[in-house]
Amino acid sequence: MVYETIDKKFPSFSATLKNEQQVLVREATIQDAADFIRCVKRYIEESEFMVMEADEFAPDIRQGREFIQSFTESDNSLLIVAIHNDRIIGNLDITGGRRVRLRHTGLVGLGMLPEYQKLGLGTILLKGGIDWARKNPVLEKLWLQIVAANEGAVTLYEKMGFVEEGRQKGFIKSGINTYYDNLLMAMPLRRP
Repeated sequence: MVYETIDKKFPSFSATLKNEQQVLVREATIQDAADFIRCVKRYIEESEFMVMEADEFAPDIRQGREFIQSFTESDNSLLIVAIHNDRIIGNLDITGGRRVRLRHTGLVGLGMLPEYQKLGLGTILLKGGIDWARKNPVLEKLWLQIVAANEGAVTLYEKMGFVEEGRQKGFIKSGINTYYDNLLMAMPLRRP
């Protein structure tokens, strides 16, 4: 794979997973579109806790490039990927609010391939994203929404400093008769 080597906003770094494998964490580039789509679609398909279906995410390369470019061009947004064996294995995105009154907020999204879960990759990606957000002059608060039944993810977010701010009962419907609560969590980056 050929990647852009200039980091525009995010300094790349290497990290070691719990199984001693090395991963590279860096800002996503439009050249990543095909591999990024492959990774995201796979972890969506293989998780019961995602709020979208695999086909709802960037069904073609053009849309994938546009999605990545939107993060590159936004001063309050970031998309980073984790690479192992020249393949994207996970990602973290912070989508900064577009409206004037919400620009100080960033919605966090995190996902990874199932075989890389429980190896510390979520912590590595979150720490990188949070560190970047704390240095960002626009962002003041990170927030996320998660299926409340996803206990492993909830524990990870709590460990990283997110706290529950609300819960929407039965908000997410999976299949015909399965409903999950939507848990809202947030982390202040700077105190007012």
